[in-house]
Parts: sequence; structure tokens; C-alpha cells
Amino acid sequence: MRHRRSGVAFGSIVLALGVILLLDRQGIVDAAQIFPFFWPAVLFVGGVLALTRSTASGGRVWGGILTAAGILLFLDRLGYARFSFHALWPLVLIGVGLTLVWRTLEGGSEVSPGPVPDANLINQFAAFGGGELKSDAQDFRGGEVLTIMGGYQVDLRKAVIARSPAVLHANAMFGGIEIRVPRSWRIILDGLPLLGGYTDETDHPEAASGVPVPELIVKGFASFGGVVVKN
Repeated sequence: MRHRRSGVAFGSIVLALGVILLLDRQGIVDAAQIFPFFWPAVLFVGGVLALTRSTASGGRVWGGILTAAGILLFLDRLGYARFSFHALWPLVLIGVGLTLVWRTLEGGSEVSPGPVPDANLINQFAAFGGGELKSDAQDFRGGEVLTIMGGYQVDLRKAVIARSPAVLHANAMFGGIEIRVPRSWRIILDGLPLLGGYTDETDHPEAASGVPVPELIVKGFASFGGVVVKN
């Protein structure tokens, strides 16, 4: 259902773009006067979808940031306020700060006598930089990776999904995430590309002799960046 909503929303935007261009070619409307409203609409719709789709803290924070950016740019286009895309860069700092605070509070609220952190879950955040993680977890269950103006590489080729499916939230804003998985895993991509890319480049294995194939669900959004899964 969530995948359908995102497909309908962005399909509608592409449809509207095509209609505007067609009417412009026929001399019925002036696309130059309409297009300034196009990018705020993309940001707003993408932000709302990211906000409502995500169950991870990073996705909710940045969904809200994108929604706010779309609203502010709409107000500028309508003449109610003065904002520009370049003037909104402090929203990135606000997003980084909110993400750090949220993740810290979430981590501090967990009280457990067991080992911390859980080796079977990943929880990585990169801002204005990059990083790399290699996991050999034997009961990999997923987690979250968030990059902002940076990049991250996650190597899961030695990990094992004992209880399928595992769910990994991968959110990239002005950055990129590369996820490497074993060839025996099946990838189910449920990502939202918002002026970015969300790509599955793996070769999907086929189940043999009734043996279930481990599944990894990768969800989240890529805004002005990209998320790619490889094997």
C-alpha cells in the first residue's frame, strides 16, 4: 500500500509535468510561469511521503525537513515570504541536530541487561563525512543507516538472516549509501527516490528444493543522493 501511494504521487507529478509541457507547446499556457511551483511541489509531496512512510527516527526527521522546505518555497512563490533554495540550507543543520538529539534520547531510553549495542542490528549516522561498516551477524535483523552530505558503505556479505525478512532503513540526503549483500539474499526495495536514486542492482536468486530464500527489505528515501544495493 505504501509503495502504491508513492507511485501514484510521483506518477501524478510526472503526468502533470507532461500535460504542462504539452499545453505549452500548443500555446495554451506558459510553462515558464508554472514551473517555479514545480520543485516546491516535488519537495512537499516527497517530504509528506517520507514522513508518513518511515518508521525510523531519521526518516521522520528528514521527511519533516523536506515538507517544511516545500512549504517555505511555496510561500516564496506566492509572494507571502522571501525564501530561496540556497537560503534554506540552515534546515540541514536543524535536521542534523534533531537527528542527533532524537537518536540519543532513543538510545538512552533503552534499559537492558544484555550487550549494547545489539550486533544483529545496525544503527549508523554520517553527516558531512563518510564511513564503512562490515557485519558478520548470524541473526541479522536490519536497522537504520542515515547519511546527510556524506556517504556510507554497509557490507553484509558475511551476515546471515536467520529470521526472514530483515528490514533495513536506508535514508540518504545530499549523500549516498551503498549496501553489499550475499548473492543468496533476495532484495525487496521499498525506497522513495526524491530527486535522487533508489536502486537494486542485485541478481535475485531462485528458491530451490523448497528452501526459503532470505529476504532483506530496504526502505527509506534518497533526496539529492542515492541508495544502491549490490551483490
